Amino acid sequence: MTKAVNRISEMHIPAGLSIGKMATLVIADRREIASAGIEALLQAGGYSVVARCLYAHELMYSVESCRPDIVILADNIVCEEGPKTVSRLRARNFSTAVIFLLDEREAIAAADLVSLDVDGILLSAACARSVIDCVESVYQGRRWIDPDLLYHLAVAERRVENATCLTCREAEIAQFVSRGLSNKEIARELNLCEGTVKMHLHHIYEKLHLSGRTQLARRWLVDAEMASLKTRQNEEAIGPDAVAAARFAAGHT
Repeated sequence: MTKAVNRISEMHIPAGLSIGKMATLVIADRREIASAGIEALLQAGGYSVVARCLYAHELMYSVESCRPDIVILADNIVCEEGPKTVSRLRARNFSTAVIFLLDEREAIAAADLVSLDVDGILLSAACARSVIDCVESVYQGRRWIDPDLLYHLAVAERRVENATCLTCREAEIAQFVSRGLSNKEIARELNLCEGTVKMHLHHIYEKLHLSGRTQLARRWLVDAEMASLKTRQNEEAIGPDAVAAARFAAGHT
């Protein structure tokens, strides 16, 4: 994780964007309704969508023929070959910035920000304001990451830090406790006997120096809230710059 974040500064920075003209975009998304909605939103915001694509080969043709300033690339177009597709786009038109449209926030980690080599990451469930903010920031040469994704990465990293001394099973049980499940319910969820759950909880309390499940649940939830607060403070301090955001998400301030 740390090595990946340290390499984020080496990520591609799009060159040659002419801020004085209307930005042109290509949208590559197999969900036609969602793609049309993004197009309408961008056009209302003063941007020009020059093509909408359903397949990777259509995207490559559109990049070569239309020379857009920005490509909005949905993960359903690239599937498991995101980095390869982005590399092909860079080779076809180096000045084109790429915004990756992610359907599920759980589908990416901080290290993936490096391998993707994109200029923005936007969740498909993002609000209209976030879509415009992302496109504006990327068009002006800044990287951008969806605040909701940033929150998810921060919480996940915080929980990893808390669980470093716990086994995978202990961390799993601690998570269930934070959700209010009883020992019996946890045992049923994990296909364990209730006595085994109690034994794991005893080890968790000893490792984290806690007196019981109430403190454990509070500790787990407070850590999530602290991560959320730090995320909001970071966003207010530096704005939606994805490089700094990624560093924060990986535990750097």
